Amino acid sequence: MIRVIAIDDHELILSAVSDELSKQQDIELVGTADHGSQLHDLVREKSPDVVILDLGMAGEVFDPITAVKTLLKEHPKVRVLILTGELEPAYVQYLVEAGASGYIFKSDKFSGSLSQAIRTVFSGERFYSPSVMNIVLGKGKEIPKLTDQELQVLRLVAQGFQNNRIGETLGLSEKRVKNILTDIYQKIGIEEDGDINMRVFAVNKARELGLLLR
Repeated sequence: MIRVIAIDDHELILSAVSDELSKQQDIELVGTADHGSQLHDLVREKSPDVVILDLGMAGEVFDPITAVKTLLKEHPKVRVLILTGELEPAYVQYLVEAGASGYIFKSDKFSGSLSQAIRTVFSGERFYSPSVMNIVLGKGKEIPKLTDQELQVLRLVAQGFQNNRIGETLGLSEKRVKNILTDIYQKIGIEEDGDINMRVFAVNKARELGLLLR
């Protein structure tokens, strides 16, 4: 029996996942959660073989890339299957590199393929829904390589956090946050200019590049 947990902030998605898996004789949904912050506790409690994970979680600061890396470091035998409405090329690439075994775009009619995806990743293979495949094969635009910390800072900037609050959230000094922002500006190809709002410009450019979840 393949043990599965699902984390998604939409009740309808969790219900659809539950309905789909209840029809499978070899798959058991052993736990669900609606907040990304519950991920690690739920894995420790339920010992799943496969984790189904959404990316954007309403009402909380959740970094899925760091979460996947940390989870797989602590539980290397667990398989992570992303199930999301986000199709940003950068996030697909970063999550695949972080160790996610599969990525399903919700608009690709996941219901029929979810059980197949679970069996595929459980067996040690990869599974990508049709809309994801071209991105995985490298047919998208070139994506700047940001570190986990840079992505965390960029996401907080996009949420309107000022440098001091970003520092408090991530355990960094305000000076360190400023230095990280300078590195981000260079990597995404914008030059610092005192006459424009660099933070707004950086967020807009990051969205254009697909570095931020919508």
